[in-house]
Amino acid sequence: MKSGFAVCAVSAVCVASSAWAGLVNPLVPTWRGSANTLFMGWESFTAAYAGPNAADMAGSSNLASLFNFAPTSALTGSGNIYSGFGSLSVMVMGGVSLAPRNPTQVVLNIATTGAGAINDSSVALTLFDNSGNSRRLTPAATEIRSSVASSGGGFPGNDITVAYSWTVPDLVWNCTRWQVDFGSTGIHTSLDAVSLDMNLVPGPGALSVLAALLPGATRGRRRRC
Repeated sequence: MKSGFAVCAVSAVCVASSAWAGLVNPLVPTWRGSANTLFMGWESFTAAYAGPNAADMAGSSNLASLFNFAPTSALTGSGNIYSGFGSLSVMVMGGVSLAPRNPTQVVLNIATTGAGAINDSSVALTLFDNSGNSRRLTPAATEIRSSVASSGGGFPGNDITVAYSWTVPDLVWNCTRWQVDFGSTGIHTSLDAVSLDMNLVPGPGALSVLAALLPGATRGRRRRC
């Protein structure tokens, strides 16, 4: 559980003390930790605006960074990203291991606290390759996993954990990188924690790679008389 006190936001506007719970009852896919999966999680942020935030949850891949592009944001004492004068504008950018490989399922959990919440219509997953192809996908399912009144002082609001999931259709090209976007519904929203899981198409085995590189390698030898 995460707790702390907010610090003064931009323009010397201070946020009263409050508590944060992190992800509460997140949607954890059954395939997390299996072969051909990626996991990334953020519990504490180090850059409020434009700078990269590396995933810091145990077991996280280093293949992605989280950015917030709301210029009126500040870090709280507990490492949240707090937007006091506008909406959060968050982008998570990353690549796939052993690229190119296509995701088949994606699960995103977001925890916020404060007067605002995540704007469901802003949530999207975009896949890219290295030849200019892209595919933008909205979540197939959205579920509020927990919502309780904020436990601390400060602005009234709720501690909310919401889960978004995608089932990715077959692509005729191979994904090498991806982007997840989301924003908040209004001011006084604090981004508390994020987790992202991806289930990937299995990568080619060593023999398959050899066969692709040496087309004749898999042919049987000619029998000698």
